[in-house]
Amino acid sequence: MSEVGNSGKKSYRVAQIEGKITWRIEELWDGGVIRQPFGSRESAIKHEQDVAKKGGFSEVLVLQDVAGQERAPEETFRKDANGNWRCYEACALDMENKEIVFTEGMTFVKGSPFMGVDVAKWLDEHAKQ
Repeated sequence: MSEVGNSGKKSYRVAQIEGKITWRIEELWDGGVIRQPFGSRESAIKHEQDVAKKGGFSEVLVLQDVAGQERAPEETFRKDANGNWRCYEACALDMENKEIVFTEGMTFVKGSPFMGVDVAKWLDEHAKQ
């Protein structure tokens, strides 16, 4: 990895994790890191901007590239005959102004909140079935 040009800019890219609905940040300068998962490209960008602000380099931070396409929640969750939603692929989703990370095998029943969110209800409203 190298810093872009002699301008002192710190470039990064946001890329969708292959085969996932989640995103990662790739800092493209020497010593840069990869951070993941993020539920959306917007949450990844906001996170990197927050890191830059706290680290004192927000004025030289440059988003170089965004690679990938948003995937829908129904691509990683499936609803069963009883109306419960099961996670079939680890992911993170932005729900009700918070990013929630899910692991494969988690199942959600309507009316049972997880991290303060009724995930089954949210999926009923946002996932195409």
